[in-house]
Amino acid sequence: MSLTRRPPPLASLLLMLAMTATPAFAAPAGAAAAGQPATSPRQAWASRDGRVELQPLRGAVDPTRLGDRLMIQETFARFGIAYDEVRTDVLATLFTDDALLEVADGRGQPFETSVGATAIARHLGAALAQQGDQRRHLIGNVVIDQLGATQAKALAYGVVTVAADGLILGASVVYAAELHRGSDGAWRFARLFIGIDHYAGRKPSVKD
Repeated sequence: MSLTRRPPPLASLLLMLAMTATPAFAAPAGAAAAGQPATSPRQAWASRDGRVELQPLRGAVDPTRLGDRLMIQETFARFGIAYDEVRTDVLATLFTDDALLEVADGRGQPFETSVGATAIARHLGAALAQQGDQRRHLIGNVVIDQLGATQAKALAYGVVTVAADGLILGASVVYAAELHRGSDGAWRFARLFIGIDHYAGRKPSVKD
C-alpha cells in the first residue's frame, strides 16, 4: 500500500516563507551593535516620541459616564466615515473652532499641521482630492484614559484600506486626541495627532 504525501497546509507555507524571507530594509547605523531590531519606523515610536501616553488600567468605569464614552468613540468613527465619503462638511463639525490637527509619519514631529475647524476641513478635502481613490478607515482600540466633565484624552488605532483597481493596505495609524465637550453635549477634537506607521504611495501635501 503506497501513501501519497500531502502538501503542507497554506498556514505552514506562509510560516515557512516568513521564516526564510529576506528583510526589505537596510539596518540603521549601529542597530545591530545595539541589539535593536532594524525596522522603520522604530518600535513604539509614538510613545518614545511623547505622542502616546498610555495609562495603567484603573478600577471600574463610572457607569454614569458610559454615554460620554460612547459619544467619544462615535467621534472617532464619524471622522473615518466622513473622510472616506468626502464629507468635509461633516469633518468640520468634529473639531472645535481652535482645534489643532497634526499628521506625522513614523516620528513625533508632524509634517502637516492645521489649526481651526475650517482650515482642517479644507486641508483634509485637499488631501482627498489628491488621493482620488476609495479609502475605508477602520478605527478601533479606542482607549479613554482621562474623562472629565468637559475634557477627555483618548487613543485609537486605525487601518486604512485603499480600493483603486484592486485592494491594498494603505496605512496603519495611531491616533492621540484631546476632546472637549461642547454646550450641545457633543465631544469634538480639540487636538488630534495622526501618527502614520507606514503610508502606501505618495503622501498628499496640503499646505496653504
